[in-house]
Amino acid sequence: MKDLVINKIAKNHHIIYNKVNYNKETELFSLLQNNESDLTKLDTIKNNKRRLEWMTIRGLLIQYFKMPIDIVYDSQNKPHLNKTNFQVSISHSKEMVAISLQENHDNGIDIQHIDQKIERIRNKYLKPQESKAIEENDYETLTIYWSIKEALFKVYGTNDIFLKENIEVIDFNRTKMSAIGAIKNCDYYKKLSLRISLVDDYVLAYTVNR
Repeated sequence: MKDLVINKIAKNHHIIYNKVNYNKETELFSLLQNNESDLTKLDTIKNNKRRLEWMTIRGLLIQYFKMPIDIVYDSQNKPHLNKTNFQVSISHSKEMVAISLQENHDNGIDIQHIDQKIERIRNKYLKPQESKAIEENDYETLTIYWSIKEALFKVYGTNDIFLKENIEVIDFNRTKMSAIGAIKNCDYYKKLSLRISLVDDYVLAYTVNR
């Protein structure tokens, strides 16, 4: 994992992303085994690429914290870390994985490969006013809106909301590559700031504290 990139957003907030090396299964397995990671889930993952992504995420966490650390999931399948006060959010797309680590704060991250297929589903995740603001076949901006909404979805942490109905991109500033988004559900309302980066042909979006 020599391509590990760590971006320090604040004193207690780091973003990590890395390409998955699909030829390193033996090395990754040994790293996790030596650091006492729970590998029982690995037996249920039949897709080899998905197995490597699963191991890479855990290997990055061990590399970052420089100690044995593992991911546990709550009843809503939201990830948490043992042995630390850092809250974690995880994303993967194609050959990339990304992690947001923030101490004592819920956070969300999404990484998404830019693909023209996203044009086909724009009306499934964009509100009419959002869709109207994006030109047809602007795959990059469509992907940015998708990643913003996915990052916000992960902050909320339960599965009773939808990207189109409950999550809104209030403002996206392309010059600053920043955004403001909101999560709305019944009596719940939360507005969050986000930053966006373009990493090769991927969009990376993550929440930040103001």
